[in-house]
Amino acid sequence: MSDGLVLGVYNQFADVLLDGVEREATIAGKLRHHRPVVGDRVELRELDDGSVRIEAIADRRGTLTRGAFRGREQLVAANVDLLVIVAAAADPPLRSGLIDRYLVAAWRGGIAAALAITKLDRPHDEHEVERVRALLESLGHRVVEVNPRTGEGVERVRTLIDRRVAVLAGHSGVGKTTLSNALTSRDDATSIVNPVIGRGRHTTTQARYLPLPGGGALIDTAGIRGFGITGVGIEELQEAFPEIAAAAIDCRYEGCLHEAGDEDCAVPAATTPERLESYRKLVAELRDGPEGVR
Repeated sequence: MSDGLVLGVYNQFADVLLDGVEREATIAGKLRHHRPVVGDRVELRELDDGSVRIEAIADRRGTLTRGAFRGREQLVAANVDLLVIVAAAADPPLRSGLIDRYLVAAWRGGIAAALAITKLDRPHDEHEVERVRALLESLGHRVVEVNPRTGEGVERVRTLIDRRVAVLAGHSGVGKTTLSNALTSRDDATSIVNPVIGRGRHTTTQARYLPLPGGGALIDTAGIRGFGITGVGIEELQEAFPEIAAAAIDCRYEGCLHEAGDEDCAVPAATTPERLESYRKLVAELRDGPEGVR
């Protein structure tokens, strides 16, 4: 048996790094219900025909998970240290609700989170951008302005990642692939935003592990149009919203979920209306099932 690192997964095959060499490996049938994902450390068996097969997956840490089709849980990446949420100031417009969802997923997976804002050179809602920036910084998250096409801010993102394993994630069309290319010196396909729906076409269709020069690594994920929350209980959701959790200590109602209509609840005065709306939408979604991700 040999130890390897999963770089990409495609149906019943995976690209793995084995002794510094990228190899294609098959996935053992016994793993069909516990499949490897990008970032996994795995045990590999070399077969008589010279091929390799993934036989076992090592214990995971730092996982990024999203809700998928019909409420199923989809593990996106494992052994991650940092989630870099890439959001555009415009084209498509900044969606703070989606950022909140990523922050919940990072909290659930035990991953640090940061925000990279792109397309600030285009006409945008400056007030909204500053509101989101101030909120994330108040919660202890780094916020970086970046223009990957000109290179502005790219080195700040690289410094932020340092020697850690970072996932780049964000809405389709926000410039995530362009940023990934700038960080790794690759030249993958990028997309333009559909002018009718205001969303980008997918360019990265599979998550991919990309070692960075000088140490650390990047996991580039597919651009998404929504991000479902999974594996979080309604009662514990407020723990992913630190300002709500802090205010809840003074709430007069035992077991309060801080929903509309709870008079004298301590939470509304302790957070922004936008943030409270995000929280309440997630409470409703966890109770009633996904009503569409934002």
